[in-house]
Amino acid sequence: MRPGLCIVSSIALTTLGACAESEPLFDATDPAEGPGSMVGADAPLNALAARPFHGGDDPLPAARQVSPPIGPAVPDCDAGCRAHCAAQSLDNPVNRGLCESLWGVGLATQPIDSAEACRRLYADTLGRFPTLAEIEASCLSRPYGDVVAELLDSDAFVLTQQRRWADRLLYNNEALSPLRIYDADLLVQKLYRGLIPYDLFAQVVSAHPVLTRRYATSGDRAEALFRMFLGRPPFERERADLARLYVLWDNHYHDHPSFGRSPDAFIRHRCVTEDGERDPEAAGECASVLWGYRELILLPDLRVKDERLWAGVLSPREWTRLQEPGRIVASLPAFWERAVDDVLDQYLGYRLSTLVPAVREHLVDYLLEYGADIRAVHFAVLTSAVYLQSARAPDDPLAESYRYTWGPLKQAEVEAWIDTIEHATHTEIGSCDFRLPDPWRVMDRDTIGAYALMQASDWTYRQDGERIDERYLDLARSLGGCPENLAGGRFKTVSILTTATQEGFVSALCNPALLEERQAAPIEALIPAGMAPQYQLTPEVAQDVLTHQLGTFFSRAPAADERQAVAAAADECVPKPCTAEAFARPLCFSLLSSAEMLFY
Repeated sequence: MRPGLCIVSSIALTTLGACAESEPLFDATDPAEGPGSMVGADAPLNALAARPFHGGDDPLPAARQVSPPIGPAVPDCDAGCRAHCAAQSLDNPVNRGLCESLWGVGLATQPIDSAEACRRLYADTLGRFPTLAEIEASCLSRPYGDVVAELLDSDAFVLTQQRRWADRLLYNNEALSPLRIYDADLLVQKLYRGLIPYDLFAQVVSAHPVLTRRYATSGDRAEALFRMFLGRPPFERERADLARLYVLWDNHYHDHPSFGRSPDAFIRHRCVTEDGERDPEAAGECASVLWGYRELILLPDLRVKDERLWAGVLSPREWTRLQEPGRIVASLPAFWERAVDDVLDQYLGYRLSTLVPAVREHLVDYLLEYGADIRAVHFAVLTSAVYLQSARAPDDPLAESYRYTWGPLKQAEVEAWIDTIEHATHTEIGSCDFRLPDPWRVMDRDTIGAYALMQASDWTYRQDGERIDERYLDLARSLGGCPENLAGGRFKTVSILTTATQEGFVSALCNPALLEERQAAPIEALIPAGMAPQYQLTPEVAQDVLTHQLGTFFSRAPAADERQAVAAAADECVPKPCTAEAFARPLCFSLLSSAEMLFY
């Protein structure tokens, strides 16, 4: 057991005084404790600044001049089709895998506008929609592959992936120690900064307390690992076999010197004699045999207390041994197939590799070519022809049978929708820290460590400094975001309640009726720079406001019919004289509550 901890925070030294040099430090800004802190290289597997991944700027071929197939079966690629694809200069693995089911059989992709492509890219990687000014400055003026590499190297991309894995690992600080959650989150950061390969990531997760403590039985832990990294539940014999490598784990509570009592993972020494030696007669109960004989037995020592060994005192060597289930799973071909399928699903919204299995095969080879750096698959998919298509289905009803002949159309995540509106309207309604989805449980602890952790977290406080600012949380959870992850995870729904909640929030923000008591967005965010709110509304002023808001909210310029519509609206405005603000606020409500703000 560790001695008392020295808290490093804004209140540390004045509250606690000097710490003994022999005491380990607890840093509230970096509280991770666990196996995730023990792995990772100092430099990334592939330096994105040098644009290491090939296939980002493929010249796309035209469709072969043959009659396109009639779906829904996978098109048959004959000798002419294969020759057509072999003659192309396709370096992107997705494009190579697609060719014999797309261009080679006479199907074509749908061209996409560059600004639309950049908006989609920013939403998927940064977790919010950009403004038109942002994408003009950083996306439209240089090679698209360079933009993708830069975004994958950004903190915002890493944060977006941290949130996705928080959903998958079901972070909840009632069921898990906050320090273990932070450690798992650190592991995810390392994965998406390229500091660890994907198979090592899976190995560490397989024996991480965020997985072993989250489930009650060894069989449940085995099933969770299968679902997470193979995309399916195990067969009964697989579940029973792998569960024997999880029998050592036990759920209990640890009296942490900084936080007090916290739920954590422990080891109960199985398959050993009363003398603490390996029991040859019971060893089979701690061994997997389906994928070769793999035995997992730890011998007890003086660290054991009340027949349990706290996971916090395990050595790096012991953590490595406990990761045997992850090594088994990572040795299966389906592991790598699931890895690339996850990325395809994330960006396309459908399982492309089921429709065109060759894509999965090429992507797996590509991932392994770059040392299992998962960012390589993200780069390949984001620069592929299947991603860079218009979301409109082709006019040809025959081609509609093939989903990959038009681009992805997805609903924005709740946090992306809120964060975009906050950024675009210069408003602040708080935030949500996915690592501590139950902040009140932390605040209720009467410990300095808990106070320091909350102060360093992403939760924001109201002006009194004592209460959590719950505006973001209440809105997000009513729409299915910022999940608590106690009994279940994130839910997605489209309903009257959801629509009413969204419109209520947008109405209060835009204040279309110009009600004085509303806490509305500043008018300066809704009209062009240099325009006063009291400018008399003319068709020209209305078009300038439209141009500003479309560029801010939708990342695009107005179409001709939109300009004509607002010019007519300016003429019809009553009672005259109308002002720029009287037009800008209702327009804000109309745009922010529209489908273009929810889907991309």
